[in-house]
Amino acid sequence: MENQGAGGGGEEVPGKMNPKRGGGGGGGSSGGRIPEEDSKNKPKLNLQIKTLADDVRDRITSFRKSGVKKEKLLIQHPIDSQASINELPVPQPLFDERSMNLSEKEVMDLFEKMMEDMNLNEDRKAPLRNKDLITKREMVVQYISATAKSGGLKNSKHECTLSSQEYVHELRSGISEEKLLNCLESLRVSLTSNPVSWVNNFGHEGLGLLLDVLEKLLDKKQQESIDKKNQHKLIQCLKAFMNNKYGLQRILGDERSLLLLARAIDPKQPNMMTETVKILSAICIVGEENILDKILGAITIAAERNNGERFSNIVEGLENHEALQLQAACMQFINALVTSPEDLDFRIHLRNEFLRCGLKKILPDLKEKENEELDIQLKVFDENKEEDLIELAHRLNDIKVEMEYPF
Repeated sequence: MENQGAGGGGEEVPGKMNPKRGGGGGGGSSGGRIPEEDSKNKPKLNLQIKTLADDVRDRITSFRKSGVKKEKLLIQHPIDSQASINELPVPQPLFDERSMNLSEKEVMDLFEKMMEDMNLNEDRKAPLRNKDLITKREMVVQYISATAKSGGLKNSKHECTLSSQEYVHELRSGISEEKLLNCLESLRVSLTSNPVSWVNNFGHEGLGLLLDVLEKLLDKKQQESIDKKNQHKLIQCLKAFMNNKYGLQRILGDERSLLLLARAIDPKQPNMMTETVKILSAICIVGEENILDKILGAITIAAERNNGERFSNIVEGLENHEALQLQAACMQFINALVTSPEDLDFRIHLRNEFLRCGLKKILPDLKEKENEELDIQLKVFDENKEEDLIELAHRLNDIKVEMEYPF
């Protein structure tokens, strides 16, 4: 992708320097990031992603700090929630041969593995580590017993719990659309409630099958109602699957994943699109170093299939005034894309591309809505835009100074 220059046609360079910066130049031609004293007034990164599978309202107050590379956040598995404590094995008197034969080191190693398998973060691990050895031994033995019997934690919402390989068999067998819908809903709950090891076992073949089914449905020219429901369920399954470090790595490791997610940005299906852009926002923030290029590439290819502008579907989602959650999610995605590049020219280029694609026309109407989520995203957009304009003005001032005083 070409990094166009700053003069993209959507932002104007302020004619005067910001009074906080004073009248002097910005110390050389480095492009002058905003000094630390100014950046203190900017909202800090406050991305609240408890899980991607939960319907939480992720709030981003800023994606960047001046001069500091943004920290990658770890997506936690949905089992790592307040309710997840109830999923932990309840210590019971188990003084059988298995528990007595485990050495202290084996108990401690298995206890750590159990917590890792439950995808608990360090805050939730800490109080469990303080329990006595007898309690840890009982929890480990019960956990091993529970997972061995069912291949994962039991799913109370369904009469029976399918193993990960049974789901793989169902997806491979080519079941009818109606049965597929039930299978995907059951799978979504299983991916949400089972430990990481269960997700791992499913992912070896299951992820590829999920992507195969999603691609097949997206390729259908005549979309029936059941097809759209299954597409939405598939997105929910992918969302649940990637709610742990293993799942996220597997998703990013399959080159089809981002393209299929980009193709699922469909304004005609607002509920599915809301979840899709939230997933892509999170991937953009927590993904690898070159993830922005991959996401932009996937969006571009998806748009070319429909002979449209690459950001047109995102902007169209903002025009759906009956779906506030979709509007907020789209603005969040725009912020994630625009604020990710370290390069000032590229940030301005992406922002201007969105503005030219229709965002500039929509912004006044969006700002009139009374919605906290949307207001936060709009504020982030404006504040980062203003920061970039100030940085650009300092760069131009530095060039002017160098031209007037070359020595």
